[in-house]
Amino acid sequence: MSIKPATILKLTLLGFILVAIPLVIGLLNTMLQVDRLSAQMQKAVHDSTQAVESGRLITTQALSMERSALQYLVLRDKGILSRYQSQRQSFNQEIQRLLRLPLDSALAQRLEQLQKNEASLYRKLQLVTGEATGDTEKLGMDEQLSNLAASIPFDVTALISRESKRMNKQIRSVRQLLLWQAAALIPLALLIAAVFSVLISGPLRHLGAAIRQLGSGEFDTRIEVKGPQDIRELGEQLDWLRQQLAALNEQKMQFLHHVSHELKTPLTTIREGAGLLRDGIAGNLTQEQQEVVQILHSNSLVLQTQVESLLNFNLALSQEHPPQRQTIDMAPLITKGVEKHQLTLKSRGISVDSQLLPLSVNGDAEQLQTIIDNLLSNAVKYSPQDSKIQIRMQQQNQQLLLDVIDEGEGIAEEDKPRLFEPFFQGKSLSSGPVSGTGLGLSLVKRYLHLHGGTIKLLDSYQGTHFQVTLPLAAQVDNKS
Repeated sequence: MSIKPATILKLTLLGFILVAIPLVIGLLNTMLQVDRLSAQMQKAVHDSTQAVESGRLITTQALSMERSALQYLVLRDKGILSRYQSQRQSFNQEIQRLLRLPLDSALAQRLEQLQKNEASLYRKLQLVTGEATGDTEKLGMDEQLSNLAASIPFDVTALISRESKRMNKQIRSVRQLLLWQAAALIPLALLIAAVFSVLISGPLRHLGAAIRQLGSGEFDTRIEVKGPQDIRELGEQLDWLRQQLAALNEQKMQFLHHVSHELKTPLTTIREGAGLLRDGIAGNLTQEQQEVVQILHSNSLVLQTQVESLLNFNLALSQEHPPQRQTIDMAPLITKGVEKHQLTLKSRGISVDSQLLPLSVNGDAEQLQTIIDNLLSNAVKYSPQDSKIQIRMQQQNQQLLLDVIDEGEGIAEEDKPRLFEPFFQGKSLSSGPVSGTGLGLSLVKRYLHLHGGTIKLLDSYQGTHFQVTLPLAAQVDNKS
């Protein structure tokens, strides 16, 4: 029978109760065993104290009573007999008190014999009459008390020692019982906790996976979350949200595609017209007019580059793999990318330290070149005057690692989570003349995804450190 409470709260409460039940049972049993052991120890301590006290009094009184008896037998003094009778009463009370304790048979027989001897001695004293004679009468074997009572303290000590051993054995037994109890109950509680942890965390993991699916832009897969009723309802709401986001994403793609194409044609016309004016087709231009035409031509090129980036990003989102797969040597692509930025690098005094290796990957040359160009463009844009850009290539197992490091201000901490989002531009100030569209790193990440690679931002004591990972080419082939 499966446990399917209506809500995650009820499932959590049920799990807590079931986990608590064996622990509570163990706690109650422990308290019961400890209370029982404590009562036994208290009784043992009380009995031991009483036995020691009674044994001491019996020994002392037995010796005193013998002396009184001998004095009475010699002196025939009624006061001595009266004192003996008083001692006798206390003596018998202590014997009865000691007999009520759990004694061994030898000590009990000794006490009973002591009582018989005292009774015999008392009868002898009652039969004595007449005046004092001064003669000393000896006590018979069945009338002696002190010799018989002398060993009682040792018997009591032995009794206490045996009782102490018994209590130690009882303590060990209770401790072993509690250990066995813990060995049984704690794994049971952990097992129940693990079962309910799976029951609770499973639907939550599915929910988290669905949210990550939405966050990564995967809107084609239907979201279905199993579990308690409230989690299933939340999964249904997420699937509804997926459908809405899919529709909005489709509209966005259509809008970007439409706008990009609509902008590309007039931009081409503007760029060509500015070129004709610059070449003097419409007549000679003044110096001021030539500067205006140059500004118009340069900005039209920038705008066309941004529109093409938008088209490329839109196209990359619809691709599942690179358009072509060839074995590409990465070192020449990096060298070519550095050469494209030579004018900017020289004008701002930026040097490039390249450490390249002859490593190849399988992929599309144009997309790989775009990855290099965007990383270098980003590094140049945020590098200060007279700084250095480091490009390091290395091999790690079957992976190519490419590090691009600049000496700029770095990425603000609050910008890092959104760094690879489309159209996101952080707070870092650009040192270049033109701001970007915020698509460069997004396009890099998308192209790397198509090639089975990754990009991540690494911690750096200065500037920005990007590391690109690409799988190395398994074999050299020039097949498309």
